[in-house]
Amino acid sequence: MTTIYCDEAGNSGANLLDPEQPCFVLASNDFSREEAESLLEHVRSAQGAEPKFTGLRKSGNGVARLIRFLADPRLSNERVVVDVFHKKFMVTTKLVDIVAETVAHEFGPDLYECGANLAMSNMLHYCMPVFCGQENTDRFLAAFVELIRRKGPTEVDNFYAAGDAMIKACTSDDFKGDLFPFVERRLFDIWFGGYLDSLALDPAIPALFQHIAAWGSRKEDRFHVVHDASKPILASQATFQDMLALTGEGSNLIGYDRRKMRFPLRALTLTQADSTLHPQLQVADLCAGITNHLHRCWIADNFDELATATRDLGRVDWTFNGVVPSPDVTPEALGTAEGEGTNAVDAIAEHLWQRRQF
Repeated sequence: MTTIYCDEAGNSGANLLDPEQPCFVLASNDFSREEAESLLEHVRSAQGAEPKFTGLRKSGNGVARLIRFLADPRLSNERVVVDVFHKKFMVTTKLVDIVAETVAHEFGPDLYECGANLAMSNMLHYCMPVFCGQENTDRFLAAFVELIRRKGPTEVDNFYAAGDAMIKACTSDDFKGDLFPFVERRLFDIWFGGYLDSLALDPAIPALFQHIAAWGSRKEDRFHVVHDASKPILASQATFQDMLALTGEGSNLIGYDRRKMRFPLRALTLTQADSTLHPQLQVADLCAGITNHLHRCWIADNFDELATATRDLGRVDWTFNGVVPSPDVTPEALGTAEGEGTNAVDAIAEHLWQRRQF
């Protein structure tokens, strides 16, 4: 039976907005042990120690070995899956998901239909610094992160104080209206529910969900998932287990347009393991680290030899999904014009409620 192996790069823990680590990447693959061992021959040292991206990238010889690894044709986008989260932009998407979508849902509209949540996230990401200033925007996003992590009255006050500063600095009356759901304190009790926990903003959890869903759409049969040791995944293990289909249980398509997925998830099991025991996890580490390095170079607009080789060898095709900003705001540009489907969040919430009744 197939096993999917996952490892991550760029996890800055509680310091979600660390400017030195702007991206989070999760990589996975379905290689056999023998295939992974063969791939690692490109990067192994004479001492035979576990090859790690963080060590290899520090020397010219290590970079050369990484490029040989990248050039192996077995590392195709059919065998490797990568998800990239631009962490600052992800905080903006969470503002939309947690605040705007919840408030809209209270009054009727479905913000996920036709990708309205994506359009709003892109618009806010590009417009907040322009109309309200970068310093105010950074303070507002940081205050939101602290509010979700700590949930105390001080954090609530700080969040709305940052929102007030955004409104006062805003140079566009129209954009002040766009900010209303986020800065209006009277709406707080609608969106700040008890379901929010301190991991609500951790990219590791939605990234793994998306990977399991992606492999579920590729594989006819059920499969196992092994993840390198990760505290957020361990903390959410029970919830993930509830989202996996039971033996013999079918899955339905949920979500809208290109974002549809099979749910319950088609993995049979989710476990964590030591990378020294699984060469496939070592391959995932290299793929995650290489992709994270590429995106850091993109953000800095400063491509080095490794980033250039990653791009030129077509390894950007590993990325099947990404929480990254774009200037697209129309359903046509976003690929969400189809409009047909179901609200995935409602479907997942209903499933978890039903599962926990028994």
